[in-house]
Parts: sequence; C-alpha cells; structure tokens
Amino acid sequence: MRWVAPTTIGKPEERSPYPLGTETSSGCSPSRDERSQWPRLRNPWQRLMEASRPDGRAAGSYVQPALIGLVGTILIAVAAALPGSPFAYKVPGAWFFGVPTIDPSGTIAQAGGVLLFVEIACGFGGLVLLIRAWLAITKDVMGATGVRPWRLARIAGLWSVPLLVGPPMFSDDIYSYAAQGEMVSHHISPYLYGPGVLGATPFESLAQGFWINTPSPYGPLFTGVDGDIVRLADHNILVTLVLLRLLAVVGVVLAALFLPSLARSYGRDPGSAFALGLLNPLVLLFLVGSGHNDALMIGLLVAGLAMARKGHLYLGVALCACAGAIKAPGLIGVAAIAWTYGLGESSTWRRIPILAKSVVITATTFELLSLLFGVGWGWLRTLGASADVTNWITPSDLLALAVSHIANAAHIGLSTGSLLGPAHLLGLGAAGVIGLWAFYRLPTIGLPRALGISLLAIVLLGPTLQPWYLVWGIAILAVTDSARITSVIVVLTVAVSFLGVVGLGLFTSELASLGPPLLFLLILVIAASSIAPMKVTHAMTTSGVTESCPILPEPH
Repeated sequence: MRWVAPTTIGKPEERSPYPLGTETSSGCSPSRDERSQWPRLRNPWQRLMEASRPDGRAAGSYVQPALIGLVGTILIAVAAALPGSPFAYKVPGAWFFGVPTIDPSGTIAQAGGVLLFVEIACGFGGLVLLIRAWLAITKDVMGATGVRPWRLARIAGLWSVPLLVGPPMFSDDIYSYAAQGEMVSHHISPYLYGPGVLGATPFESLAQGFWINTPSPYGPLFTGVDGDIVRLADHNILVTLVLLRLLAVVGVVLAALFLPSLARSYGRDPGSAFALGLLNPLVLLFLVGSGHNDALMIGLLVAGLAMARKGHLYLGVALCACAGAIKAPGLIGVAAIAWTYGLGESSTWRRIPILAKSVVITATTFELLSLLFGVGWGWLRTLGASADVTNWITPSDLLALAVSHIANAAHIGLSTGSLLGPAHLLGLGAAGVIGLWAFYRLPTIGLPRALGISLLAIVLLGPTLQPWYLVWGIAILAVTDSARITSVIVVLTVAVSFLGVVGLGLFTSELASLGPPLLFLLILVIAASSIAPMKVTHAMTTSGVTESCPILPEPH
C-alpha cells in the first residue's frame, strides 16, 4: 500500500507516497535502509495479543481485577448450581446442593425458558469477567518487575473458592473416577471392566454414557489412590467427590510450588510464568472446577522438571514417572530429562547410560506402585480407551467429518466412522513428527519449548481433544520467554474456555430454545461484561497523575 502523509495538501497526484519527513534531499526514492526506519502498519490482532515487555516499573494494585475475577467465578458457580444447568452434569445425591429434578420418565430434567437464560447469562457473563481479569493481571505482571508468585497464588486461591463450593462442572469425569475407585475398593480390576459391573448401586449410577462399560485408562498411582479415597470416605459418594476434588487442588498447589523455581532456572520471570500457566482460566475451570486428575499429573511433571534442573536427576525422573503413573503423557518428562541432562557437556553416546538408568527408574517406580496398590500393569491395554470418545472440536475428527461429506457429495460411500481410525493415526503420526523435530531442535529452542510443543502437538493432533488437555503444554510453555508463545497461550485459553464450558451443543439446542427476546438480552449481558471498566492502578507518578494499565497491551 502507498503511504500518504496526512498533512499533505494538494491534488492526489501531488501527494508524497512516502511518510512525512522521509523525502531525501535529492528527491529520489528513499533507499532500503531509509525505508526500514519508517513506521509500519500493524495488525490489530498482533497488537491485541503481543506480549508486554518489562519496562522497569513496579507492579500495580490488583484489587479491582481480583474482585472482578471473583465475581466472575461466583457467577459461574451459580450458573452450575442452578437446576438443569448446561454447565454441570448432576447426579442425585452427589453434591451438597443443586440436586437435579427427575421428570416422570426417570431422566434428569433440563432447564428452559427464563431459568436457562439466567444460567447461560451467569455462566458466560462470569466467564467474560474472569478472562478479562486474568488478561489485565497477566499483562501488568509481564510488564512489571519482581511480582512475587505468592501474590498471584492468593488471587488464584480466591478465584478457586466459588468453583470448589459449586458442584463439579463442565465434565462428568470425576463421577467416573468415583465409580472406578469403588471398583478398586472391592478388588475389581478397572482395567478389565467398566463401572457397569458394579450393578444397581449408587456408584454405578455415577458413570455416564461411554464410561459405564469402558475400562480405566489411568495409571497405577491414580487408580490406587482413587480406591483408597473411596475406602477413606467409607464408600460415601459425597465425601468421595469432595476428596477427589481436593486431590486435584493438591496437584495445582504442587505445580504452584515448583513452577517459579523452574522458571528461574531458565531465566524466566517466575511471576509471568505463574500468571500465564497457573492463574490461567483453563486451570481454574477444568482442573479446580471439574476436578480432573490431569492436575496431579501436571503438578508431578513440573516438580520433576524443577528437581532435575537443581541437579537431582534421578529424583526428577522418579517424579515424572509418577506423573506418567497418573496419565501416560507425563512420561514425556522422563524422556526430556534423560535426553537433556548434561546437554552440551556430553556427547549423544555418553547420554545413553543416563537414558538407560532413567528407563530402569521409571520401570521400577511403576512396579513398586503396582505392587503397593495391587492394580498390576493392566493399564497398558487400556491407554487408548479415551480415543473412542468422539469430540467434534478434535481436529482429526473434524478431518474425518469433512472428508466424509466431500466423499458423499461425490457419491462415494465413506462414513465418518470408517474414517476416524485413519484420521487418528494420521494425527498421531503428525504429532510424532513434530515431537521428534522439537527434541532435535532442543539445543536451540530449550527444553520447556520442546516439551511444551510436543505436548500441545499430542493434544491438538491426537484422537481426542479436551479443554483441560491443553494445560499439559501451557504449564510448561509458560516458562519460556517468547511473545509468540504468549500469544498462542492467550488465544488457546480464550477460545477453548468458551468452547469447553458447555461444548458446541449449547450453540444449537439451548441457545435456539431461548427465543429472540431472551437471546437479544443475553447478548446485552455478555456485551456489558465485555466493556465493564477494569484497570490495574499504579502509584502516583512524579507529575501527580495516577498511572493505570489497561487490559490490552499498548502499541509499541
């Protein structure tokens, strides 16, 4: 495009095509070096997402965004607790309040009309407030210096309280955990049977849909602890669910204790890493609010990486092996530690003994856990159990769906189901290639970036994409100091938070059932949440003017 100086007067053909003040004395076109100094057009999206650069100022006051974020999580918890809410999968007797209504047919009644409007307005309005508060705080933390992670941890704790008081939300996985724990407490292998084998019991009714007759894909550490929790709760469903949610909180706390240390070891500001990786709405909504066991896997993985960076190689390997004993992706941490330990000091062949010792430590850890809890190695047969869950935000599933539609349009009989297997294999192959590339480039890009990219590749290209899976890679990538990666984290967090809280079904059935008047009012509520004033206030400057940090980064 041709630049036009805004103050130039005259006919169009007389206007300078160059920025004001850049004409050369000879009247000739400026050289390439001169043109490189001109101001450039900036993409508004780039300005929106670009990471702030530390400018030496002190951090501001986070009272206002912290309170607004608290209001957001309160609204989300209220939306999940109301009868028939689309934000929670409720089972009678499974929480202190919000017991679902059973219609004459014996099914759980869903909300409609004004009640559904209130639930959606609270849910999405609260989500907008939470995301805006997170963006405001994160932007200021990344631009300031010396923000202590403990300060951010208190905000994360504050935001978590309403989510823990409310019923399990956004997923019914925690109910399956409880049912599988009941099986283990009765010495029934969850690697051979699904919860349906329990028969007509309260715990059997917890498992929903696919997981009723599906064996557990989780490792021996989580499976054993799951059974112990049920025994500790004396087979009480409510107590079991409370303890399982607290187990997820333990995982988040573990990550909060070790992520700052890991960040410092790579020269990254610990406050920035904490804000991006753990104050993140995905952590609050899907690890704390839903109670997913991914929280414990991530906590052990971060702890293992941090210990290895401090020189405790085999302790780090053992902790990452324990992460893999929760969910298999945690084992990538073992490979990362073993391959990079002493990188630059040892040749590839000299690192092979370290790899061998790491394999022995990992195998020993799994054997000890299997013997301790008496669950065996059956999890190796069930690792791909969740791959059969069809999720239409999964890229490989979308590819199969698109190819099926194109084939049918060309009068070629290809069903979506017949294409899911090949699409999943193709996605896993691509994820494997990306992972190998990342580890090959590890000396250049560093362990956190290589490991984070590998985990995100597995999530985005794997057989099943769930919102909480993204935290695997985000928690590690938060340690890297890269504006591009920061932008990726923010984009994924905002997009998946909205898609993941209820799934795509809300945008078809529930929203359509509201009708035009309530739908218009819902848009107004969400718009009001989007434009509500929010800023981080700073101390008075020498000129007596109070500085403030808007939610979005200023152009550089």
